[in-house]
Amino acid sequence: MKRLLHPILFALAALLVFEEWLWDALKAGVRRLAALGPLRALDRGLRRLGPWPSLLVLLFPALLLFPFKIAALWALSEGRPMLGLAVLIGAKLIGTALAAWLFDAVRDSARRLAWFDRLYLAVIGLLTRTRDWLHIQPAYLSAKAAVARARVWAAGRLGRTGRLRRKLRAARALFGRR
Repeated sequence: MKRLLHPILFALAALLVFEEWLWDALKAGVRRLAALGPLRALDRGLRRLGPWPSLLVLLFPALLLFPFKIAALWALSEGRPMLGLAVLIGAKLIGTALAAWLFDAVRDSARRLAWFDRLYLAVIGLLTRTRDWLHIQPAYLSAKAAVARARVWAAGRLGRTGRLRRKLRAARALFGRR
């Protein structure tokens, strides 16, 4: 039975590693953008919101991206799978970046609501226990080792090309390095 579950756990572990990296990288990138001119004032305004308006702000990414998801489904139904997939992936990236930034901005205010604070602490506790369990699983350790090998391989390939190295540095400067 373990042999059958290993590939599934490996895929889930790789997905979790990617999702954690994506959340942190996108949040850092949007935080850098939010530090610029007009967005800085918006960020400060979001941080001053009361608890209930803070919760309403968290609906914004879903509402903003809903038309794009409908467009992606339309593209898929019209036999344009690459367009549909590209729109879905783009919506996922934008939605994750926006949600991470907004949640970071309004989390403290929303936690002033007792029920939200209890829910937040329960979710964080569950995530912590899940990560602790996952970090000792062979599939997760395999996924981390595969990512480390890919980084070493990519560093070797990119290190030989000055143009690619400059692009990688620019991307790291924009999204931060973990």
